[in-house]
Amino acid sequence: MWIFSSLKESVVCRRVGAGFFHLMGILLSFWVALLLRFDFSDSGVIRETFSDFCLRVLAGFFISVFAFGLYRGLWRFFTLRDCFVTSIAVLAGFVLSGGVVFLSNGFSFEGFPRSTLIITSIVFLVWEVGCRGFLRLIREHRIQRQVEEASIDRVLLVGNPDQADSMLRQLIRYPHKAGRVVGVVSHACRHKGLQLRGIPIYSPEVDLGGLVKRKEVNKLFFLPPLNTPSHIREIMHAVGNAKVVCEYQFMPSIDDLASGRLTVDRMRRVKIEDLLHRKPHEIDFDPIASRIKGQRVLVTGAGGSIGSEICRQVLELEPESLVLFESSEYGLFEIERELLARGGSTDVRAVTGDIRRPEQVRAAIRSVGGIDIVYHAAAYKHVHLMERNPAACFQNNVLGTHTVATVSEAEGVSEFVLISTDKAVRPTSLMGASKRLAERVLIERGKGGNTRFKAVRFGNVLGSSGSVIPIFRKQIENGGPVTVTSQQVTRYFMTIPEAVELVIAAGALADDRSICILEMGEPVKIDSLARRMIELSGFVPDVDIPIVYTGLKSGEKEYEELLTDDEGVVKTEYDRIWVVEKSHRADSVSIDLGDLIEVIDEGDSEALRNYAHQNISGSLLYGGRSS
Repeated sequence: MWIFSSLKESVVCRRVGAGFFHLMGILLSFWVALLLRFDFSDSGVIRETFSDFCLRVLAGFFISVFAFGLYRGLWRFFTLRDCFVTSIAVLAGFVLSGGVVFLSNGFSFEGFPRSTLIITSIVFLVWEVGCRGFLRLIREHRIQRQVEEASIDRVLLVGNPDQADSMLRQLIRYPHKAGRVVGVVSHACRHKGLQLRGIPIYSPEVDLGGLVKRKEVNKLFFLPPLNTPSHIREIMHAVGNAKVVCEYQFMPSIDDLASGRLTVDRMRRVKIEDLLHRKPHEIDFDPIASRIKGQRVLVTGAGGSIGSEICRQVLELEPESLVLFESSEYGLFEIERELLARGGSTDVRAVTGDIRRPEQVRAAIRSVGGIDIVYHAAAYKHVHLMERNPAACFQNNVLGTHTVATVSEAEGVSEFVLISTDKAVRPTSLMGASKRLAERVLIERGKGGNTRFKAVRFGNVLGSSGSVIPIFRKQIENGGPVTVTSQQVTRYFMTIPEAVELVIAAGALADDRSICILEMGEPVKIDSLARRMIELSGFVPDVDIPIVYTGLKSGEKEYEELLTDDEGVVKTEYDRIWVVEKSHRADSVSIDLGDLIEVIDEGDSEALRNYAHQNISGSLLYGGRSS
């Protein structure tokens, strides 16, 4: 058997075999043409004509075969383009053969029935295309039979028929990579009832849940133009109502589509981030990059989810120095190692320290000869944990912010950006109250120095350490239940990279002592979020994974806000970034940090809550009673 295997892999043997195939095809076609021309009756004339002219006809067609490289094609992958090239080659062979016969026969066709050249060309074309097509048909039939016999996935394609056809070619060749396609859901009703490569096409009006159940589909592939978050959510809802478990994948990059790289390998599973109610934003990063390039930047909380992403994006803008300031040794080690692995000319420094210790903050700033921009992301942000540890919460979030801001101003920092939260608006939790006071620490500072202070306020970020996403993911991995406070709890969400991109853009604004607000898009119900995460994990909510409603905890509220009633905003030069109007701020009396320090030192939790309640306009720290 190894001999046959070696011959099969030999290029010479393959070329010889291909040449023999074409040779036999030409001779057979010429013989059949003569038989047809003479109605299978005059065998003597047929044999004589074949004997006199076969070599001349053979020469013409064989030269054409060689010139067009028909011997080089892979039969298993015979395409429509190959069919077109073969037709041109046969036409050229017809002209060449006619020319050879005419010239070699004394510039005439005497004794040669000219119609046989036409018939020979037709029969030879059938031979070339038919044999290759038949071989490909056998191969695809064999693969299809293997697919049907194997216990692999059943796939439903959702998208434009043009893109579905491209994906079908991939899946037909490599079915074990994804599965067997059993249907295509088109974006247009006019495709209803038609077929694509033998696979039925369904209109968008079809009952998706029933179709998935009826066809026993366990994979859905979303292709343009039906790979948008709204379409994916709609279809997931329909499938979820049918209580069917499916895996959802989509083609995320329009660049892959435009470049023709629409392949199974580029499909990826739909993640919860892909289902956000987001609209694309366009920010001109050239002026932003020019403000950071060549500057010295310090990021507090550099090992956290927000801080680490700030470091990644700032590094891309080529600062002269990037100082990573972090109290967590492990978090600092991880982000330093990641950034150093990227290379580049930026001087990356990892400094351990506590934002509440002015000498440690000062040492970090001086480690690179001074800092131009500070992004203050270090904070305690777990709502429930801070309700039980109010002294640490206010000491870190309020006094820590004051310390970093004071040292930064003394050391000549140009820009100071605080990462705030929507929980600072009409706070019901001590964490939210501490962030509101931290905002005021910056906004109410005197203007003795040259440092511009601003806070950037936004909602939840998916995947951050304080987000519900990691909690839900862990609960699903453990088999449930998934705990949701109530069916009505609603939150704003954005991805970490998106939030940080807008934070950096907001930091480049010229405003001083200002609060910037990021437009968060549409709010999302946490209950719906949990159900989508369960479905994306391959389970059915309330069947495979139960959902338990626990009720609102201390410090929680059903709806988050980005503004109070007495705050107004003005649009900035950047899309989706707003600035709170200073004239609308309701906190008229500056906070006294001396009083706060005394309350913290006393360790009286109720006194801390009362202090925050009295110093924050619209505070809801005592239920519905605002200050």
